[in-house]
Amino acid sequence: MQQEKKIAYVLGTKAQFIKSKFILSNLVKNGFELTIIDTGQHKELTSRELESFASNYKYIKLTKNTKNISKITSMISWFIKIVISKHKVDLDPDLKYCLVHGDTISTLLGLIYSKRNNLNTIHIESGYRSNNWLKPFPEEIVRNIVTKYSNIVSVDGEEYLDNIKNIDRKKIIVLKRNTIYDVVKENLNEIKIDKKNVLTVTIHRTENIYNKKKLKELVSLLIDIASINKFHKIQWFCHDITMRALKKNMLLKKLIESEVELKELVPHKQFLSEMINSKAVITDGGSIAEECSIVNQNTVIWRDVVENINYLNKNVILSNYDKLKIIKYLKTVNFSYPKIETTYSPSRDFVSQLIKLI
Repeated sequence: MQQEKKIAYVLGTKAQFIKSKFILSNLVKNGFELTIIDTGQHKELTSRELESFASNYKYIKLTKNTKNISKITSMISWFIKIVISKHKVDLDPDLKYCLVHGDTISTLLGLIYSKRNNLNTIHIESGYRSNNWLKPFPEEIVRNIVTKYSNIVSVDGEEYLDNIKNIDRKKIIVLKRNTIYDVVKENLNEIKIDKKNVLTVTIHRTENIYNKKKLKELVSLLIDIASINKFHKIQWFCHDITMRALKKNMLLKKLIESEVELKELVPHKQFLSEMINSKAVITDGGSIAEECSIVNQNTVIWRDVVENINYLNKNVILSNYDKLKIIKYLKTVNFSYPKIETTYSPSRDFVSQLIKLI
């Protein structure tokens, strides 16, 4: 097989894999031999997603952990161990390219691993910027570093080219929208639309979970929303770091007393169904916010800055942590329904442009 037909992908978080999997499957369909290099950041979550990934691939793991990395101390230790590890991984000598995605710590590890093994780094989702080094932290810093040292980058619209002015235009893949669109489009065909008067919540970002004041404000908001009886049910899908923070700050009892249902994370397709069939969503996740925007869902973003402003519209609002603004918005929402018409596939477009570049 030719050299350019071998490619690696650094697997980090669940969201990264979900956004990348149609790129990976399209690469395999186009004759590429795929190697997935797993950092283990979301080991439990990504293992579930890999089970349903139909394409053939070679699998390499960089760590021995079997659990998600969900504590700051654990993440620091995990990061250092991978960086200083002298463990040799047998890579195909013909492997020349390595895909990394987004702005997580695994993205940075992917860059380091790629450069250490003399691979050409391809950075998916390079163009987003908040233009504030500390919001989100460390994501804004990671994305800037990885973009700077990558060989090929992709952006989700021409409007993001200004954020990567120093990159050779010949090495930039320009898409019309984010690759999450392919995931939503495929799953929407299989999801039964059965709207319920439910508020779905998912919060996991560092600035919201490890900031005690912000976390208490969020709990207070949910209790206030519960008291106005706008929704028949409030369900909160909790990441392990979220549940740990709620327990540490002794906030679980208040939520339970207000009949806020705390649930474990579910596979992406199941969550997508829950999200679509809710009346409204509160989230701080960029991927989920974009999914909500695609399916026309009523959504409150529990942040004061976002890197991708394209998903903000009349249904998806940036809250700026303003409780009165949020409650006023939620009081007025009615059921909204998904409507997807375009046949455009950003993942296929990405692969088509990449083949021409390499």
